[in-house]
Amino acid sequence: MNAEDFTKRPNGKYDIVSLVEINPEYNMKYQVTQADADITNSYVTMIERTRSPITPESGDILRYTDRHGDYYPHAFIQYNRNGICHICERPYGIFISPIQKEARCDASGGAWRDIETACLRYIGKEETNFYNWGRLGYYGNGVLNFTAEVSVWEYIHPEPLYKDYTTEKWRKLYLVYSEEKHKYLGGQPYYSLGDTGLHTESDLRKFLNELKGEAFKGRKDNELVIWCYKQLQEQVSQEEFESLDLPETTTFCNGNQTAKIKYDDENNTIIFYFIL
Repeated sequence: MNAEDFTKRPNGKYDIVSLVEINPEYNMKYQVTQADADITNSYVTMIERTRSPITPESGDILRYTDRHGDYYPHAFIQYNRNGICHICERPYGIFISPIQKEARCDASGGAWRDIETACLRYIGKEETNFYNWGRLGYYGNGVLNFTAEVSVWEYIHPEPLYKDYTTEKWRKLYLVYSEEKHKYLGGQPYYSLGDTGLHTESDLRKFLNELKGEAFKGRKDNELVIWCYKQLQEQVSQEEFESLDLPETTTFCNGNQTAKIKYDDENNTIIFYFIL
């Protein structure tokens, strides 16, 4: 592709200096030239002039929330064809391929889904990263990185399994019931979360209460899906710990430890304070 293939801006977004800043490896091997800047600016122009607030285009961003409440803030729209958008939940390395003066984009990553185009809602614009070959074409480390502004869309699955909980604002955990440990403990229930074990229904209730969580039956018979506040940890001195006017609890963090907890209800977050 030549820079003349597309109408360039009067003042391109990139010059040699700004392109070198974001492509040091390319510059070390091939040295960024004005031709690279011209090509990159033509890509930016092509991408941005083909965006629409009405129709999703290849390379647009999708804020995607699936039925399980998993939120993907930078899902990628590969194409919009016959009323279906083909998307990637977690893309990386988005390449642009100019075809008949239109932007056609591809990416690695996954998983890939098909969504009805009519179900997407336009919510604005945002810059995102793209890649394409520099002036020398298909050479090792011959790829240039740049950004361009694209449309941003939103899709929230209309039939969620867990009310309105999503990983955008909540923490999602899986508790697994152990039949073997259930028998070992004389018939007491046993749910495990990594190295943490909940031996009784009382333990489970305490866990849910402390994390302001709600439990749902999982996809497997021995599984619970927990939606709860996100957790942050801060280490403080003994003196600072004693001065905190906060409730105290015992929680598992590299073994059982005493902590004080602060709830941030606006952001669905708990801060655990531990002694250094």
